[in-house]
Amino acid sequence: MSLTKFSFASSVLGATATINVLVPDGESGPHSVLYLHHGLGDTFETFSQATDIEGHARGLNIMVVMPDAGDGWFCNDPRPGGLAWEDHLAVELVDVIDAKFPTIANRNARGLAGFSMGGYGAMMLGLTHPGRFSAISTHAGSFAFGHALRPDRPERSEFMRAVAPPGGRYDLWQLAKNLTADTLPVAIRFDVGTDDHLLRYNREFHAWLEELGVPHKYDEVAGGHAWDYVNRQLPLTLDFMSKHLSRVRPDDP
Repeated sequence: MSLTKFSFASSVLGATATINVLVPDGESGPHSVLYLHHGLGDTFETFSQATDIEGHARGLNIMVVMPDAGDGWFCNDPRPGGLAWEDHLAVELVDVIDAKFPTIANRNARGLAGFSMGGYGAMMLGLTHPGRFSAISTHAGSFAFGHALRPDRPERSEFMRAVAPPGGRYDLWQLAKNLTADTLPVAIRFDVGTDDHLLRYNREFHAWLEELGVPHKYDEVAGGHAWDYVNRQLPLTLDFMSKHLSRVRPDDP
């Protein structure tokens, strides 16, 4: 895999967006694409620094795009000066990647994954934009965001009240409830560590998907909310994406 740092002028953010892109060596493409999202407080470089993503992805005909997702929880912030992270990451970024790299430019060849805040973002964007993405895999997703206020984190609750109130368009429970046969993702998986503080909401979201009859795979494994856990679980995400994305051909609709 070759790691490339790529920048472009984002008209949505009104700033330069910089991302890391892993491109398969010796493969001319076109490639399926995995959009891999970092957690709160991290950057587009964190996966390359904190995990062996290059080694894990070696040998797969999958391009891995690691964007900077800021700290806006992947939401469009309607407040004055707020940034439209959803529009940037689900629409603008995808269009730029398809224009600049040899990708298979359809939903069946695009997957989403992430850790913590990025796990929430991957699940939310996948359920919100079924016409753009078909597979979702998350590690210790912060699924309470947009669904339950956090009294222990007043600044988080204040942000949610303004941008992502419980029961609104960024609530994963509501998004899952709104799924139809036409908008159901092709494949969903998520995992969480048994010592992770986010275990409760991952369990509850798993139970909710089961109640709704939404097909998915859910795992609880040993570990806490840490990058060593993510590094151990990343091969599962890449294998999952390889199975669901790599068989797609360029002439698919």
